[in-house]
Amino acid sequence: MEIHRADLAYRRRSLWLLAALLGACAIGLWLLHGWLQTVQAHALASAPQEARRWLRGAIAAMLIMPALPSVLWGRSLRRLGRAAREEGRFPPRAWKTYRDVRVLREQAALQWSQRSERLGRIAQSAAGAFAAAAVAAWLWLS
Repeated sequence: MEIHRADLAYRRRSLWLLAALLGACAIGLWLLHGWLQTVQAHALASAPQEARRWLRGAIAAMLIMPALPSVLWGRSLRRLGRAAREEGRFPPRAWKTYRDVRVLREQAALQWSQRSERLGRIAQSAAGAFAAAAVAAWLWLS
């Protein structure tokens, strides 16, 4: 049984990046809360058309935000699947893992590569759906 060895430095860097991302998201939510309170106060004190314009921008922004991470995640999953299919093993040699994992070959590797590519397409389709929903909300509230 072949083992794909973990990269401890990669794991450490990834966990630090995840912690930094978590902190950035917490700060972003805090700032979003403040911004929404400002928008609410401004919308209540202004004309209905201006309130609708602010609401349109806020809803469209909330709908479009998950599109970029979905595109990037889908791209990464599709690259993983393609590399695994070309090498006939899962995970591919060049990919780093958090822990030691057993290498899959032949049919099992092909199934995992197809699954990864399919999930990548689903994630990219979700990004398209987020973008379409943002455009639809923008047009509906115009």
